[in-house]
This record gives sequence, structure tokens and C-alpha cells, in this order.
Amino acid sequence: MTRLTPVRLRAPYWNRLWSRRDAELTDAGEAGERLVARARFAISTLIVLVPLVSVVREPEKTEHWVGLGASLTTVVLSVLVLLAVQRGWRPRWIGFATCLYDVTVVSCVLASFLLLGAPHMAINSRVTFEVYFLALAATCLRYDRRICLVTGCVAAAEYALIVWWATSHWNLNAPAFAPYRYGLYSAPDQAGRIILLLVATWLSATLVDRTERLRVLSTHDGLTDLYNRAYFDERLEEELLRARRYVRPIAVAMLDLDRFKSVNDRYGHVAGDAALRAVAMLLRDSVRRTDIVARYGGEEFAIILPETTGEDAQVKIERVRQCIAELEIALPRQGRTLQLTISAGVASLPADGDGSEDLVTRADARLLAAKAAGRNRVAGRAVTVA
Repeated sequence: MTRLTPVRLRAPYWNRLWSRRDAELTDAGEAGERLVARARFAISTLIVLVPLVSVVREPEKTEHWVGLGASLTTVVLSVLVLLAVQRGWRPRWIGFATCLYDVTVVSCVLASFLLLGAPHMAINSRVTFEVYFLALAATCLRYDRRICLVTGCVAAAEYALIVWWATSHWNLNAPAFAPYRYGLYSAPDQAGRIILLLVATWLSATLVDRTERLRVLSTHDGLTDLYNRAYFDERLEEELLRARRYVRPIAVAMLDLDRFKSVNDRYGHVAGDAALRAVAMLLRDSVRRTDIVARYGGEEFAIILPETTGEDAQVKIERVRQCIAELEIALPRQGRTLQLTISAGVASLPADGDGSEDLVTRADARLLAAKAAGRNRVAGRAVTVA
């Protein structure tokens, strides 16, 4: 059987780089958000010690008090974000918001030096500026290329604005600033800093892209671009845990193409592959985005239907069965079409068991019962299985 690269991996690089992340990376991104929230709190708490020591040593300097105030504000905001994500508050925009917050905090610290009349501290900082790169590296943990790109571009724009403000309001290389404790102003150096931020942005987005490519290859079937059996089993366990926790229904359907071996024997494996891809596309387009469709093996498919009772699942799969029966599949290089039918079995929680093995076993048994009863039908609880 011909193996093909999943469709999403054949998309143009720039289109793929800006596209929305796949659903299987959502959980990983949420875990990354929690990890960054804890790290942000720990780092911001430690950073408070720096201005605190400076205030104790030189209480007469205003910049030390400004630094202390900014650090304490960062700690408070970090605590609020940490509490929010740990309690499960994770709207879709949270990753964008927290990443933009991280780089903007760095920019605000540099801008505060401008307000204090110390422009060289703002544009030649060798400590604060490097925190940009920590923030950009942390964007990778959200597993969303868009977050990496937006955050990096905002960081570069904010820093460019700081440099522009400093150069437009001060003659930075004037003798009045001697002995230039924080160094002279150099336009090439500042341009280099901005370029480095943009390069770091591209690297972080590319790293996420490579991670997603590997994830897709490990979780998807290369022929149909559906999820594979390993990922189906993994997600079924997760969805069952969620269903039991919130006392919500969930159903599983097992589907098998009727007499598919005869297609390969009569028309060849190329035609068989085309038929599998056509059925897979119809299955994917016939269910909700939250449903998980997988190629379970050979010509057998499996579907997880969260928030769906057994009766509703049977109705949905019956509609899918009818659509497949009406589907005309064009056979490559043969100038003819082919029509197929499926048999299916449906099981649900809690009526048919409490574990993944129980549901899959019951749905598979009903699938066999549907075939024994004449094929091209869907079997649910109404069918008695010996």
C-alpha cells in the first residue's frame, strides 16, 4: 500500500508557518502555559532581590525605586496569571496575551530608563535586553507558530521604538554623557540587536513547525491523513477521563468497508488507496471538529464522539453510512467510478462499560453483528450481541 506524506505537511512552508495549530498540540500548549507561568513567578520573585538590594544600598537613587516598583508589579501579575492557568482558565488567546506580556515587561523596563533620563541604559543594556530571548524561547512551549511570530515581531517593534525615542530626544554621543558608563550609541549595533530579535523569532517559529511535523508523522496515517490507532487509543483515554470527571456522555463508533478486499483484487491497490482516501475525507468532513476520526487498521475506521449519547451517535453514524453509500469514487487512470458501503457498531459510556477497552470491544462486536446481519448498516444497543 502506497504511503504518502500527510496533506498538511505538503502545504507551502509560509502557509504552514502561519496556519492554526493542530488539535493534538492544544494539550501540550496548555501544559507549556502552566510551566511558563510557574517559571515566570519564580524568576520575577528572584528578580525583585536585585532592585531591593540596590534600594537598601543607595536609597537616594530614584531609578532603584522605579525598578523595585516595576519588579513588584511583575510579581503580582505573575501570581494572578499562575492562579488563573492552574485553575483551568485557558481561553484561546491566553498564549498570545502572556507572551506579549513577557516581552512588553522587558520593553517597559528599558523604557523606564528613558523616563529617568538614562538613554544609554535603555539601548545598551547587557542584562535586560537578553531577557527578550528568554521570552522568545518560552513561546515555543505554547506549540503555536502564530504566537512565536507575533511575539517576536512585537518585541522587535517595541525595541525599535525605544531606540528611535532615545536617538530623537538625545544626542547620545555628546560629551555631556561622558564617560559613557554604558557605552556609546552605535546605529549598526542597534540594527544588529533588532535583527537578532527577528532571527530568534524565525528560529522559534521554525522549531515549533518542526515539532508539529514530527507530531503529525507520529500521530497520523500517511495514506488517509487521519489519526492512527496509537493516537486514537491515547485520545480515547483522555476523553474518557474528561467525560467521567464532568459526568458527560461519550460514544465510540467502529466502521469497516464492506467487501473491500474485492476492490483491491479487481481494480488494484492504487484504486484501493484512492477509495480509502475518499472515504477518509468524507468521514473527516461529516463529523464535528471535536470528534476524533482515525484509521484503525486496513479498511477499518474508528470515531470518538465526545458529548454524544449512544442514541445520538447511532443517528450520526447512520447519516455517515448513507453518505458513503451515495459516494461515487473516481478510480485513477481507469475512467470509472466505484461505490462502497460500510458496516458500523456504536458503543457509549456508561451504558456499555467504563473503560476504553470495554467501549472498543462492544463497538467492534456490534460491527461484526452488523456484517452478519447483511452489511451496510449501523448496530447500536438495540442489536443483541452474543
